[in-house]
Amino acid sequence: MLFQEATRRGIPQDAEIRRQVRELEERLSIQALLAQEEKAVPAPTEAESRAFYESHLERFAQPERLRLARAWVMVPPGSGRPVWEQARQRAEALRKRLVAGEPVAKVAAAGDGPERARGGEWGLLARGEFGNAELEKAALALSHPGAVSTVVQDATGVGVLVLQERRLARVPPFEEVREAVAGQMAPGAQRRVFEQLLTRLRAASSVQLSDGTGSPAGNPDVKP
Repeated sequence: MLFQEATRRGIPQDAEIRRQVRELEERLSIQALLAQEEKAVPAPTEAESRAFYESHLERFAQPERLRLARAWVMVPPGSGRPVWEQARQRAEALRKRLVAGEPVAKVAAAGDGPERARGGEWGLLARGEFGNAELEKAALALSHPGAVSTVVQDATGVGVLVLQERRLARVPPFEEVREAVAGQMAPGAQRRVFEQLLTRLRAASSVQLSDGTGSPAGNPDVKP
């Protein structure tokens, strides 16, 4: 109904709207053209994929990562010191239970962080992914599975971390990252398709650009 009313008023014929429609049509047409060209290009061979992998090993390297559990006491935003102190006391109690050997899942369930529903599992994190310097330092200091951190704090509350597993830095074999290799190769293949298409079109084009005087560019003998 709204479009019908706009049409009745002649709005779709507005010069600015027509310009935007033409630009959209051009953009969509170019995208479709490139998609057709890309479909015509064969997929990289196994040898090409492996060669790309071997020459870009740094892209597929995985840093050291820690699988951690957490028992956490949440503190509402804007809370005063008494609330934080009470939370720290609760966290200290949770830590004592962990150090005494209670299962992580049971202790985490006594906290109120989101990990309580996952048996205490917090996640698999690498250096720079913790979002908090204190938590990162405490986690990296854990030396063996089952090690329990001191009580740590971030903006959401206080609690303790437990190291579940330490995965050393590695470069996974090609077979493990085959799909990632294909994803890394795709942008380069798309650029080559674009450049090759432009080259063919320029070679086949008979259009001459004007030098601004009315003469074909590069032909100074032609008088305006």
